[in-house]
Amino acid sequence: MDISGTMLDRLALLGDKRAEAVVEKLVEGGQLEEVNRVLRQWHSADQNIPAGLPDDLHDFIEEARQAPEWADQERLARVHEFFQDDGIHIGAVLALGSMAMAYAVPLGAKMMSLTHRLRYPERRMANTAQFVFDLMQPDPFGPSSNFVVSAVKVRLIHATVRYHLRATDSWDEVRDGVPASQEHLLIVLLALSVQVLDFLERLKVRVTPQEAEDYMHTWRVAGSYLGIDPTAVPPTVGEARQLFATALARSAGPSPEGAELTKHLLDLYEGIVPGRIFDGIVPALLRRLIGKDVANWLEVPHSPLWQAVVRCYVAVLGTMESLEDHSRLARRILDKLGQLQYAVELRILTRGKSTPLELPTQLAGYKDEIVLPTPRSAAEVEHAGDEHVVPIIAVDQAR
Repeated sequence: MDISGTMLDRLALLGDKRAEAVVEKLVEGGQLEEVNRVLRQWHSADQNIPAGLPDDLHDFIEEARQAPEWADQERLARVHEFFQDDGIHIGAVLALGSMAMAYAVPLGAKMMSLTHRLRYPERRMANTAQFVFDLMQPDPFGPSSNFVVSAVKVRLIHATVRYHLRATDSWDEVRDGVPASQEHLLIVLLALSVQVLDFLERLKVRVTPQEAEDYMHTWRVAGSYLGIDPTAVPPTVGEARQLFATALARSAGPSPEGAELTKHLLDLYEGIVPGRIFDGIVPALLRRLIGKDVANWLEVPHSPLWQAVVRCYVAVLGTMESLEDHSRLARRILDKLGQLQYAVELRILTRGKSTPLELPTQLAGYKDEIVLPTPRSAAEVEHAGDEHVVPIIAVDQAR
């Protein structure tokens, strides 16, 4: 397949015409709030599409929730075993490292800063964690899937954000390309897929070639539900690595928005880690994952002491991986502990609640607002309000 900059140039000028045509009618007909109200009733793929939606939207959802014919069910079944073995590591590096890699693309960071509030990043993180958790479930694209519903809603959110940005003078489409373009979404998808495999390698987590290819295929299927052109997503890990390197070489770099988004990400994690004495471990781990250059672009703090702690942690992790490889009992125990830990972290982030994915009725830039510090206790988080935010694969949702 074409993995050149020429293909990325073309993708930068493409959005999602099918979804955009539907959204344009909803916005101009003043139907967004009613559509959001109705869509709150739709949670899993085995539900009927709720009554009361405009015909165009109903038909779009029916089409968008269908599985692609090329999806390999055998590979999708196998990847669940990979998630069971290494789900805790995948979830951790994805929510921290992949988030930061998305912020390292200045145009993407600018778009996020224009379309969401920075006050409560725990909303964004909670939805990202839930999004990944749903993908890790058995048969994530099957009839009882929660992932499919979320992905279709996120696709509509992308289209709504494009509409709103085009209606303002804050985005120069001639200079910067289409907002939430196919190129941007592809870069984020690669950060969630092939980049995660590289992150796992940096943590000494063993991934077999088959596991890596199955994981890549799973995200390729997920991308189709998100409206990403499947012919633009590399079918193999090797091609995906080449394309991601090409994309970063032409698109990544420092930006004020990227640094600010990263600061809020680190503040959030440091608010979750008990006690302030361990706060330095989060940026040290992030620097290990994304590397010195990207970390410096994003102004991630550097501490030789905490870098040494992370190196020790990686060594211990490698020992545990070796133990799993040689003991079936150890593997079962560690897998169960990992699944439990991820479920506990997800519950902490979401506070046991779900945050609905809704189509933004307007943009809400943060620059005119007072940016509050990240809440550091459960009580503070409980009173932080109910902002609606979407996963990192989406442009963070406006209010």
